[in-house]
Amino acid sequence: MIVDWHAHVYPPEVARQRRWGNIYPLTIENLLEAHERAAIDLCVVSNTLHYIKDKTPAEALGYIRRWNEYAAEIQQRHGDRIVAFASAVPGGGKEFIAETERAVREYGLKGVLINSSHQGAYPDNDAARPFFELLSDLDVPAMIHAPTVSFGEERMREYRLASSIGRPFDGCLSIARLIVRGVLEQFQKIKLVGCHLGGGICEVIGRMDYAYELGDAASGLGPYEPMMIKHAPSHYLKRMYFDTVSYHPPAVMCALQTVGADRLLFGSDAPPLLPLLPKAKRIIEELPISAEEKEAILGKTALGLLKRKS
Repeated sequence: MIVDWHAHVYPPEVARQRRWGNIYPLTIENLLEAHERAAIDLCVVSNTLHYIKDKTPAEALGYIRRWNEYAAEIQQRHGDRIVAFASAVPGGGKEFIAETERAVREYGLKGVLINSSHQGAYPDNDAARPFFELLSDLDVPAMIHAPTVSFGEERMREYRLASSIGRPFDGCLSIARLIVRGVLEQFQKIKLVGCHLGGGICEVIGRMDYAYELGDAASGLGPYEPMMIKHAPSHYLKRMYFDTVSYHPPAVMCALQTVGADRLLFGSDAPPLLPLLPKAKRIIEELPISAEEKEAILGKTALGLLKRKS
């Protein structure tokens, strides 16, 4: 069974206004049609809510509620083809936390998507700790997805660098902060999935380890305090999961060799990248790895996280 962990749609009224490249409306109909053609059995559907980046908290909460309601609707309608994730702002406060709990407990959504940062705030902030407490109680996975842009955007406005470089960087930074700020140490039951292979975190984890291990010998490079972890950063990285959206087989192999095949989840990011869906699947099928490892990546691990047999 093949499970695509990474695809996005919008509620109809939003999809009519926001198109990726003015070509592909992010609708459930487009998703289902494309995934049927590509022989994808099940898809995790989420919404990054990029359109709340400049909204007030009250406005953002309204959009989140609307998405969660729509996600429950399409999951009920197409439960044999999709599972849907809620969207959340971890540090948004009590109302945002209550909405996340409602989306999972009452609406039956199977996980949560958070952005790696929102209006400059990262999910390792103390204000987000209640979110991770709830996530532990709910026992559902949370995807960490890049926002539309990240800091440093002023140097990335040409050649789509904000999308191709800036957004993965934000995801990498967010995961790094979650590790060193002790979120994975404090909340050991949470199941975090880094989108886009974690934005390159597997390529720099060795540097994070030596920054931790050198101690006072590297004090000239800046402080490493307060100490909030008990192990090297790579220890915590291996407790996370990552989807394979990168479209670069060597990057997938780097992640596989870093965390193992049982921590990777096939993803396409289609929609919006509908033309690339067959390629995303083919990349995993052609990796120089065992049949068992491919089976884990293409669906077995995802089904386990979703507590679903088929």
